[in-house]
Amino acid sequence: MTTRPRMGEILVRFRIMTPGDVQRVLDASQRRPSRAKFGQTARDMGLIGEEHILAALAVQMDLFPGIGQLSLPQVLRALESADAVGMAGPRR
Repeated sequence: MTTRPRMGEILVRFRIMTPGDVQRVLDASQRRPSRAKFGQTARDMGLIGEEHILAALAVQMDLFPGIGQLSLPQVLRALESADAVGMAGPRR
């Protein structure tokens, strides 16, 4: 069984966050009473946007073959094209 990469690791690989940013988010999320999700905390801190969360989740879930090897722009384009042909499911 392989382990999924953590969202912070993915965002560092995408060069959206630094390892220091990841630690700040982890520290902040532990101080919150509800133990908020990493992506939500990072977004609330202004470090990332919704598109970064979506791209990282797609990589984390291994949404399609080879996604883990793509750059952030490539992942975003792939998600946009999947949405354009109705493969991404309903929007919320």
